[in-house]
Amino acid sequence: MSLLGRKKPASPSGISRASVVTYLQKVDVFKALTKEEIETLFHGVMVRECQPGTVFFSPDDASERLFILKEGQVDIYRLTPSGKRLVTRRIGPDTVFGEMGLLGQTMQGCFAEATESSLVCVATREEVSQLVKQHPDMAMRMLEAVGARLKTLEERLEQAVFSPVKARLANFLLANTDTAGVVTGFTHAEIGDTIGALRQTVTEALSELHRQGAVEIGHKQIRVKDPKA
Repeated sequence: MSLLGRKKPASPSGISRASVVTYLQKVDVFKALTKEEIETLFHGVMVRECQPGTVFFSPDDASERLFILKEGQVDIYRLTPSGKRLVTRRIGPDTVFGEMGLLGQTMQGCFAEATESSLVCVATREEVSQLVKQHPDMAMRMLEAVGARLKTLEERLEQAVFSPVKARLANFLLANTDTAGVVTGFTHAEIGDTIGALRQTVTEALSELHRQGAVEIGHKQIRVKDPKA
């Protein structure tokens, strides 16, 4: 299933134009805009309901579009020469992503795929260009967000090159714990995709951390018992 080539995604049943505007106003980079300004700037933007497996863009997609995730989860990933998926970023609600050279944001060589049922808004280059011209501060916010993502990606690349799997796994667990110190919703394969390791290697590293008393392992749930360890 793919959104590639769809110019005007339809709004799913039950989502009104007013609710789309209200949602966009809650997204961090648009908070300074009034409802009237959002209505004017994003008059053609609709919400698209997407099932797991929906592909928003691929390395072959040359169009420039900005996606705003309202609900669900999206993985940004690359494929290695052997066909293994390497997740470079996992996106949650209220996040802006996509291919938009206007903002210095590129997804060249990447896929973006919904991993859960999701709701997204899709904006064209023309709509974003109008936004930037009328509200330069919005461009600065978006560029700051892109810069933060690049910093995270560089840190992960450094870890992948210089850190052993167990260290990368530990960093992943610490970065994804909730307030109770629990990491949920990831299989060993998904963790491996994110840290650049084989599923079996992740399982072995988790078992070692478990033997050391650092973590407690359950079904799609890992509790960090000793963060310092």
